[in-house]
Amino acid sequence: MYGPVVIIIMFFIQSIVPIIPYAILAGAAGIIYGKTTGFLIAWSSALAGTLCIYLLAKYTGIKFIQPLRPKTYRLNFEHMNIRTIFILLLIVRVFPIVPTPVINIGSGLSKVPLGIFASSSALGMLPWAIAYVSLGDYFHRSHNISNTLAILGGLLIILIIGVSYLRKRISVIADPKGK
Repeated sequence: MYGPVVIIIMFFIQSIVPIIPYAILAGAAGIIYGKTTGFLIAWSSALAGTLCIYLLAKYTGIKFIQPLRPKTYRLNFEHMNIRTIFILLLIVRVFPIVPTPVINIGSGLSKVPLGIFASSSALGMLPWAIAYVSLGDYFHRSHNISNTLAILGGLLIILIIGVSYLRKRISVIADPKGK
């Protein structure tokens, strides 16, 4: 009876403090609720948590969150136009080269407009939410472990290639003048 509430809370917390990997939670949602309901729970709950931490950082977090901001990710949005910010946030959502809490908090502290942040986050979270939930549903319904492992391997290869490419390019996007 409380299952949906518990999993929604877990997704919400995961987007703020990722203790349990999103892939595991989304796969579990696919196993328990199927593709459609599992996807809606996984995607909307993670998006709600993401927006919550963004808003917290944007409106109240400067004093207590800024000291916690990692020094490794120094990205200045001031020299970027709205389209570039949207594309950059979309890319780091699709290819997780930066931890989700860093994206959420950094965007809030950097005063990224809410509409740009919300739309890029919502779109960027779609592919992996669909993939993980569908994989969980497929794993639950399938008795063919080799196909499941092949699909997992394919997703992992796509992720590794995307992350490797973007890690090389992120310094150019962060500082186009090469400073």
